[in-house]
Amino acid sequence: MKNKVKKIIIMIIIFLVVFIIYVKTNNNKLNYVALGDSLAAGQTPYKQIGYGYSDYVANYLKENKLLNNYTKEFAVSGYRTTDLLNDINNNKKVKIGNKKQGIKTVLRDSDILTLSIGANDIFYKLGITNMNIDLDNISEIYKYIDETTTDIEKLIIQIQKYFKGDLILVGYYNPIINSEYSRQLEPIFNYLKENSIALAEKYKFTYVDIYEIFKENPEYLPNPSDIHPSNKGYEVIASQIIDVIEQNIIK
Repeated sequence: MKNKVKKIIIMIIIFLVVFIIYVKTNNNKLNYVALGDSLAAGQTPYKQIGYGYSDYVANYLKENKLLNNYTKEFAVSGYRTTDLLNDINNNKKVKIGNKKQGIKTVLRDSDILTLSIGANDIFYKLGITNMNIDLDNISEIYKYIDETTTDIEKLIIQIQKYFKGDLILVGYYNPIINSEYSRQLEPIFNYLKENSIALAEKYKFTYVDIYEIFKENPEYLPNPSDIHPSNKGYEVIASQIIDVIEQNIIK
């Protein structure tokens, strides 16, 4: 009888040790989700989904033994702010690994969220999607940026109902930096940036500014008939996000 009790005690101790090791190891790892449009999905300048900034971030976490789970399955090319808001309201489900998961569950389980959204809203209004810019009604464009900012605010509020981790909003760049319209577009993007920073301060998330980086490195946009970055462009965006992670999340 004593031997039996002794064996049970030893088994319990072994179980507790294994459990403690598992908990400590698991607590150091992070669940990462990338939401938004084609930038979050990693669309290339040649209309394919490739290795985007979120993949570089996930790889950084993995190499540093910090990654538990990662998905960009909810990021969709062409998405506007209201599309993502509808996905959350409708609890859109996608296949992640071997099972379907709803976006609300993924948000609840995630520690880091990167978000690229709003660019399609603005680009569409400017006509940048077909590279035929119309700047005749500048005042209407600023009004539209205000409307887009309101939509982004609604989205942030909805995300934060479920997500309690570190939210990083990726900023905007001028996709036609080499065009004759570039200088005219600069105050428009600055206004969008100011609005985004104000939201970040209000809702306690991080805004990553990438405007100047792309302005100084137009080679990051290699296809003059497409608005998406090269691999190097995505890698540079990722480096800005990784700086935030190192300074504010895993310090």
